[in-house]
Amino acid sequence: MRLLQVFFIFAALAPAIARADYRETVPVLRIGIVDSHAAVADPVRLETVRRAYASALGLPVEIVRFRSYAGLIDAHASARVLYAIHSARSFAATQSVCGCVRALRRAVAGDGTTGFRSVLVVRESAGSKVADLRIAFSDEESVSGWQIPHLAMISGGLATPTLARAGSVGSVVDRFVAGQVDGFFGWIPERPGERVSSADQVFGGLYSNRLAGAGPLRISWLSEPVRHGPHAVHRSMPDDLAQAIGAFLDAMPQASPGLLDLLEPFHAGGFVAAAPDDYRSLDGLVGAR
Repeated sequence: MRLLQVFFIFAALAPAIARADYRETVPVLRIGIVDSHAAVADPVRLETVRRAYASALGLPVEIVRFRSYAGLIDAHASARVLYAIHSARSFAATQSVCGCVRALRRAVAGDGTTGFRSVLVVRESAGSKVADLRIAFSDEESVSGWQIPHLAMISGGLATPTLARAGSVGSVVDRFVAGQVDGFFGWIPERPGERVSSADQVFGGLYSNRLAGAGPLRISWLSEPVRHGPHAVHRSMPDDLAQAIGAFLDAMPQASPGLLDLLEPFHAGGFVAAAPDDYRSLDGLVGAR
């Protein structure tokens, strides 16, 4: 008789348990995004993105805009937004501040590019000792062209050459082609499974014609991969909501390619699941300038 009573009690509770999903614990999903994101420029596009998330998740959605990544980092770390579209560095900074966020998905470009590596490119005829070379860099704000190489230099992973600040990537190329420097810091695309052996794709190939006239090049040093910025969630987010967001992003390239263009205008290849260590290579950059 007692077992029968337990059965009826469970049967009565089962529908309520089945309905006990994220909609009961998250009244509104707030998504953080910086004003520099392409979707923010047009209110109609931003509203399209908001409605798509709300429809897919069956949940009211509010998109919260921030003037800078500093504001986004603070809001995500304090759980004022549970979901944020980060740059690689802003995600690493948020994780450093609180250890309370996780990368859910990261974007992939249409050609399979998942990020970049910082590189030191030199003339084939240049000496093998980096410390003896004169190397150009763009400016101190460049992650690939200064911050990552600078971290490698101060940590002992790369010898310190004579440095020449050029002010822009175009000026870096100008100085190199003119023979004023032996090499320069730049970046190359990172594509899984491809072995990095050539400098042909430095700066994404944008200056390949000009650099070809400067003679053979070689890569003297390269960094660990830096992945495209992730879509990340606060660890307090219910697991079923995080799973629903992941499924929504996974289906987007086929189900809503136009929405993908709004959300990731430079990464048309969709998304892949992010791993815990994907942004570990940026730990040393957090707070470093």
